[in-house]
Amino acid sequence: MKKLSLILCGGLLALGVISCDKSGNKETASTGASTSASSSGKRTVYVNTDSLLANYQFYKDAQKEFENKGYRLQVDLGQRERALQGELQAIQQRAQTMTQADLQAADMMLKKKGSELQQYSQQKQAALAEEQAKKMQELYANIREYVKKHNDENKFEFVLGYTLSGGGILFADDSADKTKEIIEGLNKEYAEKKGTTKK
Repeated sequence: MKKLSLILCGGLLALGVISCDKSGNKETASTGASTSASSSGKRTVYVNTDSLLANYQFYKDAQKEFENKGYRLQVDLGQRERALQGELQAIQQRAQTMTQADLQAADMMLKKKGSELQQYSQQKQAALAEEQAKKMQELYANIREYVKKHNDENKFEFVLGYTLSGGGILFADDSADKTKEIIEGLNKEYAEKKGTTKK
């Protein structure tokens, strides 16, 4: 599931900069000589996307769900492959007593089943990938919606996605870090939604 984590982290960085404030709010956040306010006086803050993924319960649940689905698919495909292998071995054991026509028919049948298994595998993996993509879109939508709601109170001009493993931001002042409160808010909303769904 490392692939899912990397895709999601890359996708969060693709959220990039969310422009949030058109009101001209002049609130600033000073940290000694440095400031997180832009030249127009509007504030810029960031969210550590690594921490967001590590601590957002929606993402952790989604990751676990797809690990389980991926595992179940591998088990299913393994069983089907072993069954086909068993049929091949049974034919090989009887090969000396079979006519040429029977051998050809058995060979064609095994090739057809092998092709069907390959098709089945591709369809199931594609369906799982599509489901993951939808879950990623839901993740991005949850984050965007929450950040927009959160910004109604705070009036930030930009909320940047920051990661220690790369990306466009080389340094981020801790005073502009809103990761913890964004995570807490997202988890609270998610817990409320989960509670409503279960009822």
